[in-house]
Amino acid sequence: MRPLRRPRQAATLLAAPACALTLAGLVATPAHAATIDVACSPAALIQAVTTANSTPTTSDTLNLARDCTYTYSEQIAGPGQAALPQITSPVTINGRNATIARADKTDNEFRFFNLPPTTGANLTLRDLVLDNAEVAGVAQGGAIQLGFGTVASLNNVRLTGNTSGNGGGAINNNNGSLRVVSSYFNGNNTESGHGGAILSTGTTRVDLSVFTNNSTGPVTGGNGGAISHSSISSPFTLTSSILTGNEAQGLGGAVHTNGFSATITDSQIRRNDARTGGGIANFGALNINVQTSIRGNTASFSGGGIYNFGTLNTRNTVIDGNTVTQGTGAGIHNHGDLTLNDSRVTRNTAAYAPAGLHNSGGSVTLNHATIANNNPGNCTPSNAPVTGCTQ
Repeated sequence: MRPLRRPRQAATLLAAPACALTLAGLVATPAHAATIDVACSPAALIQAVTTANSTPTTSDTLNLARDCTYTYSEQIAGPGQAALPQITSPVTINGRNATIARADKTDNEFRFFNLPPTTGANLTLRDLVLDNAEVAGVAQGGAIQLGFGTVASLNNVRLTGNTSGNGGGAINNNNGSLRVVSSYFNGNNTESGHGGAILSTGTTRVDLSVFTNNSTGPVTGGNGGAISHSSISSPFTLTSSILTGNEAQGLGGAVHTNGFSATITDSQIRRNDARTGGGIANFGALNINVQTSIRGNTASFSGGGIYNFGTLNTRNTVIDGNTVTQGTGAGIHNHGDLTLNDSRVTRNTAAYAPAGLHNSGGSVTLNHATIANNNPGNCTPSNAPVTGCTQ
């Protein structure tokens, strides 16, 4: 993600003799970061997190037992609704291909990690599997919950089969900062609310990751089968990632955005499904950049590839082979401000014309864009007509 000169007074203090730092014969010694090797035992991991939390100003590293499965059947006592103690300090967990799992046969519901707001919590996870966590009712963040001002970084983490009651089947970033690299989200679900895998109202960046078979539902209205981001001040970025086979009961089979800044670059959004916006549903400001393809997505009512109700700019983007089963705009359904640069909308199929780009009360600008071979129709009828697009 994205050294200070000491003030003169601080330099003077540091130059003071050691006796000036001595009180009752004791010299203060700073705490040092610890590295803890964690035995293959659920209790050992709980104790290791507790120990790391006891030094809130240092960053401690926990090395899990290689290939171990840490299985939990109940949440730990105290706040957080989690199997592990709340993270309240900087902690790095090197998984070494270990798994943290909720037992298959338990009826108890809990997540794995909770980062309470304004605590200085900073969690880094590497080479780890998080499996089968579940929180119900109004709870969000099936496996991980970030509070205001907290930070989580995931590198080579697999989140599988996690469930939440009200948003963020795997992760809820509630005004924190989330970075995801080279990770895999499969089969995560939220029963209601938004974000089958990730729900975000804080800064979120995802790189080199794969999202498959994540979903919102069965309750109607959940947006963002894989990712839902909504914020007036925090950006969302998706780069070099694949989102496929995700499903939303509401808007945005793969991605739902409603924020001041969202960017998708060099990614594949394919074979996702939603009521509206089979691939993407945008209600904010979204830029889709170089070599992104939106293919083979399906919507019931409109926007098989993209449904736009905000500001959308594409560059070198392919929107191809998407479908609307009951309505129009299989490639793009536009109600907002749309600009297509060096992009093409082709071979999309809808129940009614126009199948390519249906402009419904918005504005459209085409710069070296191709809209062709859509069935039935490319851009007609639209209101207002799309200048530069032919039937």
